[in-house]
Amino acid sequence: MKTKEESVVNSGPRSSQKYYNDKWFRESDRGISLVGIKCKSCGISFFPPRNVCIRCLSEEIERFELNRKGRLFTYTKVYIPSKNFKRPYAIGYIDLPEGIRIFSQIKDWEKYDLKVGMEMELVIDTLWEDNERTKIIGYKFRPMDKEMKGEN
Repeated sequence: MKTKEESVVNSGPRSSQKYYNDKWFRESDRGISLVGIKCKSCGISFFPPRNVCIRCLSEEIERFELNRKGRLFTYTKVYIPSKNFKRPYAIGYIDLPEGIRIFSQIKDWEKYDLKVGMEMELVIDTLWEDNERTKIIGYKFRPMDKEMKGEN
């Protein structure tokens, strides 16, 4: 049985969709994950992946799958028009257990009372369609809280 992420990424012909950046994702039997980098010289972990360490410029780095869960560090709701996103939308920073703070669009934000510190989970989803109707696939995070707005 396919996960929701596999259905998004593997639905339809591959030529009609592509990752925002292929180097950011890893497909495995556990689904699709984001790829981080850990420097073997200074020990820092970071995202997005690069070929050298952002702290010490060492090329001694290793790629690893980032945790799919984190905590909301901060967020804002955006009401200004954007080329690729319908307004309003929410964006924020998610703190991952690896010590990485990742910037992300927040999916399903309108269904929840967003709170700093709430648990979030990775979602692989369509970000937008380009002029050739190719789906651009990327990552978002969504709240994990069971309590949605209006359910008290």
